[in-house]
Amino acid sequence: MTPGPTVVDPDVLLEMARPTMNHVSPEFDELHRETLGLLGRVFGTGGRVILFPGSGTAAMELAVRSVVGPGDRVLVLRAGVFGDYLAEAARSVGARVDVARVEPGKGFTASMLEEYLSGASYSAVLFQHVDTSTSVANPVAELARVARRHGARVVVDGVASIGGMEMRMDEWGVDVCFTGSQKALSTPPGLAIVAFREGFEPRRDTSTLFFNVEKLLAEMESTRNYYLTPAVNLVYGLNRSLKRMIEGEGLGERYRRHRVMAEAVQAAVEALGLQLVAEKPFRARTVTAVYLPRGIEWPRLYTEARRRGVELAGGLGELKGRIFRIGHMGETTVNDIAATIAVLERVLARLGYSVKLGKGLEAMQQVLDSHGY
Repeated sequence: MTPGPTVVDPDVLLEMARPTMNHVSPEFDELHRETLGLLGRVFGTGGRVILFPGSGTAAMELAVRSVVGPGDRVLVLRAGVFGDYLAEAARSVGARVDVARVEPGKGFTASMLEEYLSGASYSAVLFQHVDTSTSVANPVAELARVARRHGARVVVDGVASIGGMEMRMDEWGVDVCFTGSQKALSTPPGLAIVAFREGFEPRRDTSTLFFNVEKLLAEMESTRNYYLTPAVNLVYGLNRSLKRMIEGEGLGERYRRHRVMAEAVQAAVEALGLQLVAEKPFRARTVTAVYLPRGIEWPRLYTEARRRGVELAGGLGELKGRIFRIGHMGETTVNDIAATIAVLERVLARLGYSVKLGKGLEAMQQVLDSHGY
């Protein structure tokens, strides 16, 4: 129950066990092209998508390099630890970076961004859709609208949201969005994904070998325009996972499931008297961060929960040792979150926290029942 890597369906794992194709064969080229088209539907764009070996951090660097160059002035909206990654990526290409910060648990509003952009001129605004360190979700459509009105490009970190929360790049005016395969896309780690808004022309950065956008885009036209060797078997898995999401569950139902599970987990945690990190307007649907109650240490909570079959995540950055996080994205089901809340109740009681067993489960089930689950 961590916010990535997430559980992978056995069908996806079996698909990855197929013999490895020649990466420039017509058969793989067709599969690769189909996978890019499926990704475009998840990102909500008719624009181009780049799929290459790497992590979410690799996708971030390519995304930033496709927009930001030496001397550009950019604004990073930091809603958690991973905002620092965006700032570092922009600085690495020689940009002048200003970082707007909020307290843990808060996100950014359109009026806040309007104030920042009214006082200075920026070529780009970079921010996270969801920051997993705080479980804060920013209102992408509102922020993108303000940024574009001020003539700034929009780069969104969708690592912890794509596949679990709706993204409409073309409609909302998001120029570039990126993710990795290991979170709500329900595929093992190893694939970096960058999507461009339809009509957006990325910056051609030829100062780097690995992150050469122009050559990568050519390979996306056809894998026979070989530049980087694709992670063939991971592409098999991603293709199967995307078809399960889009053609099986349906994107609308998938987003609804994530919303309901998030509400259920958050209601359960609050019923136990625990404090959520993210404030109500900014709560993510893929991960929930919770402050540890007084007297409960993270290593003991982690160990006791893991002994009972539930693996939670700890805090990062300024929240390290102060919080724990529950991931509920990808293939996570309502049965998974029920088991997690049950274990959490027992572990907290064992560690000396005053809790009435079943109180969190009751609140969770009331939410699920109200949504017909």
